[in-house]
Amino acid sequence: MGEINLRPYQQRIIQECREALGKYRRVILQLATGGGKGFICGAIVSMSLKKGNRVLILSHRGEIAEQNANHIRNWGSEVAMVNADVKNMPTCDCVSAMAQTIRQRVKKEVWLEWFRSYNVVLLDECHRAEMDFAFEYMLPTTYAVGLSATPARYGSQRQLALDYRAMVTGVSIKELIQEGFLCKCRLYSLDAPKMDDVEWSSGRGDYNLGQMAQKFKSRAKYVGAVDNYERICNGEKCIVFCCSSEQTIEITKAFNERGIKAKYSLTGTFDEDEEYSGDRNEVLEEFKKGGFPVLVNYGIFTTGLDVRDIKVVILMFSTTSVVKLLQCLGRGARPHPSKNGEFICLDFGGNHERLGRYEDDRIFGLWHNTSAGGGVAPTKICPQCGAMIAVMYQDCPFCSYHYPSKQEVYEAELQEIAERSEGEVETLEQWVARKKLEGKKTNWILVNICINNPDNQKEAFMRAIEVLRTQHGEKLSPKYYFFFRKNILDKVKKRKTEEKSADLFGG
Repeated sequence: MGEINLRPYQQRIIQECREALGKYRRVILQLATGGGKGFICGAIVSMSLKKGNRVLILSHRGEIAEQNANHIRNWGSEVAMVNADVKNMPTCDCVSAMAQTIRQRVKKEVWLEWFRSYNVVLLDECHRAEMDFAFEYMLPTTYAVGLSATPARYGSQRQLALDYRAMVTGVSIKELIQEGFLCKCRLYSLDAPKMDDVEWSSGRGDYNLGQMAQKFKSRAKYVGAVDNYERICNGEKCIVFCCSSEQTIEITKAFNERGIKAKYSLTGTFDEDEEYSGDRNEVLEEFKKGGFPVLVNYGIFTTGLDVRDIKVVILMFSTTSVVKLLQCLGRGARPHPSKNGEFICLDFGGNHERLGRYEDDRIFGLWHNTSAGGGVAPTKICPQCGAMIAVMYQDCPFCSYHYPSKQEVYEAELQEIAERSEGEVETLEQWVARKKLEGKKTNWILVNICINNPDNQKEAFMRAIEVLRTQHGEKLSPKYYFFFRKNILDKVKKRKTEEKSADLFGG
């Protein structure tokens, strides 16, 4: 094994991660696809093992678990594997495991004890929900590092901040392209369907899958994908991302009917198609070796696929998720001598109009907005425990500190103003506060203040509004006096005058 040299930004990220772990214990490490996340993972594991720690790496797919194991071996460390086929608990100090397997096994006490014997846990692709279970079983003293190129969630998905306390971010995609570590994207936007009438699913944090798939379900769109591939990048190594199993199979057939050899990969029994598919590992190995130029898939190769000579990425879906978009584009972004510093994206979903271009700077955060618009949620610091929490929270999820609402703060201010010592004459401000606490309306209070102070009603009004607030908690504007006098006070005086006249001359 030759010496491994980390890039300067990789060294910085590792150092910042170590510092963050010392302070927060639960940290996300973000680095764009192609930035060398696997090498960083291997370095962190190697350093941790040398310190006498036991390290567990969780992955959501078998190929990724094996890749992580290889990165660790490259650093000279021993690693064992755990998946559905491995029944015994390894004793090795470092284990690369399938998250789904561990999730089922820790329900047994003996496996839970084994899980907790690892005091450093790395969670690859930590933005995925498959990783959340681990925090239910970790000891409070366990160090956790989440790894992701796109640590973002949407809709009703669990907030990352409930499990992680800090995020260490790597260099931007734009910087990695400038340094030659990633390729720039040559984008073609083609025949995107209108998505205005497609519902948004808060559970998925994206378009309703069935409705979106219907938008792409037509022979014309399948043929359109082939036509544009032939026109723009014929013969180039290509990966196609689809939005349904049916679409995946039909597009594969369309390529082959045109004389362009293509194969597809799906989960389930579709992989038994001898003509157009087969065993996933065998199909992938044939694609890597150049046995056919076009690999079509649905929901498999958005992560963990490192085939550097892929030059074309075809998007046959629409999404509101920047995570999905960047993960797919990342399959073509790695540099290779055949690419001349760029890869091609054929976007049939109008995704760049919705989410921006590949090279755009993006901000990731531990909190996300739960609306269809998504994005990073605004945050605030808890004054009791110092945690960063979303502005939407009235109670800190970590220490239960209660943020008083504007109404609660206002009522507390009124109580303080209204208090007076025994025998003390009540001031105008105290009277206003007392009446507001009793439930009197603002305009009722202001009318009585002005009527009872006829010689200096404007001054009295101004003193009163220093105590009063609008329904949204803001101070009343001094300019309100002129509106109030004309439209409220004068009408009240007129009505009172009419009522008094009726008493004097009434029958």
